[in-house]
Amino acid sequence: MFAGRKKEIKQLLESFSRTKGTLNVIRGRRRIGKTRLIKELPVVGRNITLRYLTSSPPVEKMSDSEERVLYAEQVKSQFELSYMPPHTTWRELFAFIADQCSTRRTILAIDEINWLATRSSGFMSVFFELWENQFTHKKEVMVILSGSLSSWIEENILMNKGFVGRVSVAITLKELSLNDMPTFFGARIKKTPSVEVLKMLSAVGAVPRYLEELDLAKTAGTNLSRLAFDKSGFLHDEFEKMFYDLFSKENRFYRTILETISQSKRGLTAKELAEQMKLTYSGRYSTAIAVLEEVGFLKRQYTWDIARRKQGKKYALKISDNYTAFYFRAIQPTRLQSGIHSEAPKHLPSLLGLQFENLVHNNVAFILDQLHIKPSDAAFAAPYLQTATAQREGCQIDLLIQARNRVYVCECKLYNEEITRSIIPEVQTKIAKLHRPSGISFHPVLIHGNRVAESVFEEDYFDEIVHLGDGLWAY
Repeated sequence: MFAGRKKEIKQLLESFSRTKGTLNVIRGRRRIGKTRLIKELPVVGRNITLRYLTSSPPVEKMSDSEERVLYAEQVKSQFELSYMPPHTTWRELFAFIADQCSTRRTILAIDEINWLATRSSGFMSVFFELWENQFTHKKEVMVILSGSLSSWIEENILMNKGFVGRVSVAITLKELSLNDMPTFFGARIKKTPSVEVLKMLSAVGAVPRYLEELDLAKTAGTNLSRLAFDKSGFLHDEFEKMFYDLFSKENRFYRTILETISQSKRGLTAKELAEQMKLTYSGRYSTAIAVLEEVGFLKRQYTWDIARRKQGKKYALKISDNYTAFYFRAIQPTRLQSGIHSEAPKHLPSLLGLQFENLVHNNVAFILDQLHIKPSDAAFAAPYLQTATAQREGCQIDLLIQARNRVYVCECKLYNEEITRSIIPEVQTKIAKLHRPSGISFHPVLIHGNRVAESVFEEDYFDEIVHLGDGLWAY
């Protein structure tokens, strides 16, 4: 079931121009739903003709001419031709494609553009030439360039001098929001306890392709057993296949970076990362971190000056992709077990609790709404890292939100059992460690996914107690 993406669809459809051709870009990690979004455009829009072309992951033995033959076969199918189009060169093939895009409100989608251009080194110069001389003059014709390698798209399209000013809409697809889940899963979600939905999302993230594999008639434990710990399960080796496709050249180095960071709850600085990998920090690390951040695997957790409302220069690196973190924390350690089924780690509940924090971060818009904070008023809304100095202790907050002179200290918990009053002194200790400038008030908030004991409510310590499951029904 297609869900969400209303804003993106609106942006793309409104970019059609009656006076010229339109060039748009869509990027995002694999499985995030780029292709599905593209194919939804003629369903939502009126009188739209979609011509969809794509490339497969790089195969070393495939020659440039073999690639062109495969592409020409797609062109034949997509344009419903009775003959093979000319394809002696890429220029010849794409000039033919441009001639075929003669009907108004036609969308030509070139998916996985990064793989095509990586294999065929001169392709982008050919495409730019044809864009300037042909596509741009076609009224109400849209060309969409889509790909998984965000850093490649940034360097070769968005920041390329030749394309600057020519891209109308550039979209980076993220995970779906909690309130997209009822549309995605349909009526079944109403019969499923919200804690079970939150556990599943904490493990795999709201990535459309992974959501398709979930069976809401079963518990989170049963789903994860089948998908992640059964050796034939879809998610058991999904990371290895996906990651190799994306980073075949630097696969081992990039993979080790993610594996190392995933073992740290608080995150690692770039220097700490290099030390734990037992390598000297260099520009290779900077490049790798930037690439992994662009693709959506990593995020930088910057320090924040509460008094000055200013972001610091120091940061820690954390895994931003729930499935990737779950793979290294829970799935990979079981992959060497014998038999067709691996045993789930005994500390799986605590792992899901750790993953729950990231699910909260990915749905911070819902949290702001529950706290009655306008997004424009939130100067900072992210995990908070206070570095230790001679005058203060170090401290880490699951989610800190600063809106004007109010700071909300959010504790995120996903327990199988109910949260008891013991949570209060735990949060009090964290707030006591924070540097608290005068004129700024601090407000404790509890964000949970299951049950909270009545004694916690009676204590009236927390300004707000937010059930993340309510986000499933927030519109």
